[in-house]
Amino acid sequence: MSDMALKISRASQQDLPAVLGLMRELADFEGYRAQFAVTLEVLEQQYVQHKTFGILVAKQAGANAKSTDIAGILVYFFQPFTYDLTPWLIVKELYVAAAYRGHCAGQALMLEAKRIGKAQGSSRMKWEVLTHNQAARQFYTQLGARVEDDWRTMSLSLSD
Repeated sequence: MSDMALKISRASQQDLPAVLGLMRELADFEGYRAQFAVTLEVLEQQYVQHKTFGILVAKQAGANAKSTDIAGILVYFFQPFTYDLTPWLIVKELYVAAAYRGHCAGQALMLEAKRIGKAQGSSRMKWEVLTHNQAARQFYTQLGARVEDDWRTMSLSLSD
């Protein structure tokens, strides 16, 4: 892996158009682009005004880097769990643009999320991985994560 100089920070409002672009790429990658309904206005409202979730961005650092280029994003929120009521940091999305894969952007984003979680008193980080995404599963395992087979994700549409 190459160690490209990256800067990890919380997304600014100026970053949101590029963040939205990566969210669309993720929707393509995961196969839900037809249902993708996020607009820049909704993203700004939920992230900037309501602070519903956090967004970390990885940007290339150095003289040749453009301030609008975002290598990757990590979207997260906090959720208390009833057995200890500590806020778990839930990683909702981690996505690195294809041109930046293999340059430690994902690892840097996860490490910053871990730091933020600890600072907020979190006892655990948790996320979901597509079952067929072997590369992601291997990446997370290398970070020390373990697969939990005791639970199955379920959902129920509320739009019916």
